[in-house]
Amino acid sequence: MQCEKELQTELQVENNSPNSNYDRGISTQVHQIVWHSATCKFAYPIAYYGINILTAHEINKILFQLAANLECIGIHTIGSICDGAGENRNHIKSFDWWASTWSLNDIVEVYIAQNNNYEKAKIIATNLDRSKFTVRLLDPSFSNNIQADRNLIRPPMPTKQNWNINDSCEFKNPKDNKWHTAVVTNLDSKTQTLVITILSNNEEWRIENASQDTYVRPLYNAQIHWTNYKTINPITNSPWYFISDPTHVFKKLRNNLSKSHVGEGRGRNIREIMLDGKEVSWRHIQGVYEYTCKNVTAKITRLTKRHVWLTSWSKMRVDLAEQTLSRDVESAMEMIDELKEISSGT
Repeated sequence: MQCEKELQTELQVENNSPNSNYDRGISTQVHQIVWHSATCKFAYPIAYYGINILTAHEINKILFQLAANLECIGIHTIGSICDGAGENRNHIKSFDWWASTWSLNDIVEVYIAQNNNYEKAKIIATNLDRSKFTVRLLDPSFSNNIQADRNLIRPPMPTKQNWNINDSCEFKNPKDNKWHTAVVTNLDSKTQTLVITILSNNEEWRIENASQDTYVRPLYNAQIHWTNYKTINPITNSPWYFISDPTHVFKKLRNNLSKSHVGEGRGRNIREIMLDGKEVSWRHIQGVYEYTCKNVTAKITRLTKRHVWLTSWSKMRVDLAEQTLSRDVESAMEMIDELKEISSGT
């Protein structure tokens, strides 16, 4: 009952607010929120309105207010699924897990443009929204504090004590004070030294055990420390998960593929997607369509002109993207010998 009274009071305040009668312009976008059940096939739209611009802060406020209202009637919210609109991407990025958990004196790695390298540093200050950090580099050759944007900071790799031959690593060359990709080529157990070879110039270095932490570090693995966007549901104190809408991700894949190797002239290809040294080209899709047009009896896909020659309208059609990247089209590519010649010269 208390929750119902709070909701009714909230609606009355909104309806009586001075802003409820102001002149509204023409909307350029539609923002819709649909509740989906995680346990059964049920979905219900709970918000639908026109907007011109919507900030990440406004989306966050709307979503968590709805979560609070739903919690009052016994419906638990565990996360949000968003399409690829810019506002939604900003909404998800506003919950940067690493940035939200870093504290003063934590050790991170910051990008140094003059060296084109990441160096270890200690956080000494941050702004309120944690989009900028002031850090002090641990390397004594850098004396000044640095203010860096969040996108120039990353969590460090765990230190490694036991190295094996052929382990990939980064080696800090004393000649230029820069980190270089290298490999462990030998181990000397008697003298407790590593033999490191820099891959770019095959230069070999011997590193004593006492100096390993200074000159050798694990090769950075972005899969371990990938950018993680998550938060805690402020209503239930349980994890809140962000999920990209699979159908819209599928559409983005199709749109990127449509820009890959579409022209012969230099500068005409917006994308050049490669796999195992061979091009992944939109001409493969065009080839399947042209083959089925010439061979009427071989209508093995649902491709039409709308699938192949995209317009601003057809690029927004998720169903066209799903049919273009379907199993039928994949099977047709394997069957049509002419298409194999497209990638043979790359």
